[in-house]
Amino acid sequence: MVAQIQLAAPSSSAPQSTRTPSFSSTKNSEDLSATNETPSFQYPPTASRTSALSAETEADQTGSASAADNKEAFDSYPDSGWNAWIQVAASFALFATTVGGVYSWGVFQDALVARGLAPSSTLAFIGSLQATVQAVFAIPIARLVRAYGPRRVAVAGAIFTGLGPILAGWCTENFAALLITEGLLFGLGEALCFFSIATLPSQYFLRRRNQATGLVYAGSGIGGAVFAVCTDQLLKRVSLPWTFRIIGVVMLAINLPAALTLKARAAKQPFRSETKTQTKTFDASLFKDARFNLLLVGTAIALFPLFVPPFFLPQYGTSVGLSTTTSALLLAGWNLSSSAGRIGFGFGADTILGSLNSLSICLLLVGLSTLLIWPFATSIGPLVLFAIINGFCAGGMFSLIPGTLSSIFGTRRLSVVFSMLLTSWTPGYFLGAPAAGYLLQAYGGPDQGAGAYRPAIFYAGSLSLGSAGCIIAVRLLQSKQLWKKV
Repeated sequence: MVAQIQLAAPSSSAPQSTRTPSFSSTKNSEDLSATNETPSFQYPPTASRTSALSAETEADQTGSASAADNKEAFDSYPDSGWNAWIQVAASFALFATTVGGVYSWGVFQDALVARGLAPSSTLAFIGSLQATVQAVFAIPIARLVRAYGPRRVAVAGAIFTGLGPILAGWCTENFAALLITEGLLFGLGEALCFFSIATLPSQYFLRRRNQATGLVYAGSGIGGAVFAVCTDQLLKRVSLPWTFRIIGVVMLAINLPAALTLKARAAKQPFRSETKTQTKTFDASLFKDARFNLLLVGTAIALFPLFVPPFFLPQYGTSVGLSTTTSALLLAGWNLSSSAGRIGFGFGADTILGSLNSLSICLLLVGLSTLLIWPFATSIGPLVLFAIINGFCAGGMFSLIPGTLSSIFGTRRLSVVFSMLLTSWTPGYFLGAPAAGYLLQAYGGPDQGAGAYRPAIFYAGSLSLGSAGCIIAVRLLQSKQLWKKV
C-alpha cells in the first residue's frame, strides 16, 4: 500500500512564535495550540541533524522547499520516550491488521475459487477494491484526520475493518455481497486507519524517524504473513463463513484498543480554518516538469502488477501440486520479505544510495524476478526464492516513494505531488490483479498448471520493467553523475 505522506501542510499564515514548543506534556501541547503554531512534520527520515538540513537545503536550491522550517522544528521532536514508542506500537498493530489483511486476501481467494463461487479474475476485484478505496478516498480522509484527529478517525476505521469480515461470513455464496462487505466495508476501514497513522511516527521522531517509520510499515508485511497462515489453518478447522467471522472479531479486538491509543502532537484544524495550501490537491504547473510526468506514469504503471504475486501466489502453488498450507506459507514468506524490504531499502536509501537510486533498483528487481524466476518455478525451492526477492523489493517500493518525491520537489509540495500521484494509481489498484486473472482464465485457468499462469506473469513483469525505465529516466534527469547519492 502507500507510504507515509504529509497530510497537513503547515499554514503559511500562522504567526511565528518566539520560543520552541515542547511536546513532553499536555500543558505544552495546549501552549502550542494557543500560539497557533503548527510544526512541519517532514520527510525524508534522517539519522542526523546535518543530513536532515542538507536534504532540505538541496531542495531549496531548486526552489521547492525551505530549510528553515526543518531547522526550527528539529529540537521539538521527542525522538524517544514512552509516549512516542506507544504510538509506534499502536500504529504497527493497525498496519498489521489492515494493510496486512489486504496482502493476505490471496488465501481467501484460493478458497473461494476451490468452492466454485467465481473465477479468480472476478474474485480478484474484492482484494483490488480494498486497496482502491484507499486511493479514491485519500483526500477526504486526510481532511477528516486534520479536523477530528487520528484517534476518532481510526476508531471508525477499526469498526469497519471488523464489521466487513463479520458480515462477509453470511455472504460466502454471493459475490456481490462479498464485494460490498469484504471489499468496500473492510477497504474503507483500512483507508481510515491507514491515513490516521500514515504520518504519526513523523510527528514524534526526526533523528530516529527512519527506524520508527520502518517499524510501523513493517507491520503490514508481518500482519500479512500471520493472517495468511492463520486463515489457512482456520479454513482447515472451521467453515469458510466462520473463518471470515473469526478474522473480523480478531480485527476488532486488536484495532479498537490500538486506535484509542493514538494521539497526534499537532492541533486539530477545522475545515473552515484550512488554508489554500493545506487543501490544495492539484497543481497544473507540475506537468511542465518532465520529472513529475515520468514519476506519474512510472508509479501508475507499477501499481498494475503490484498485487499480482500476493493475490495469485497461493493459487499458483496449489496449481503446481503444493498443498494449501505450503502455498499459504509462500504468501507468508512474501509478506515477511516485504517487511524486511520496507526497512532495508529505507535504511539503504538514507545511508548509501539515496531514495531515487533505491527506487530504480527496487522496481528493476521486481520486474526481473517476476520474468526470470516465477515463470519457471514449479517446485518449492524456486518459489521460495521468488517470494523472498520479489516480496523484499515490492515492500521497498512504497517506503521509497515519499523520500523520492521530497528530494525532488521539496517537503512543502509533497502533499500536492503525492495527491496527484495517488489519483493516478487508482486504475492500477482496481484493475491490475483482475487483468492478470482474466489472462489466467483465457489460457485455460488454474487447472492447466503453471503454463496457464505465464501470460499473466509476463504481463506483470513487463509492466514492472516499464515502470523501472520511467524511474531510471527521472534519475538521469535529476543527475547525470551515475554514482551520486540521489
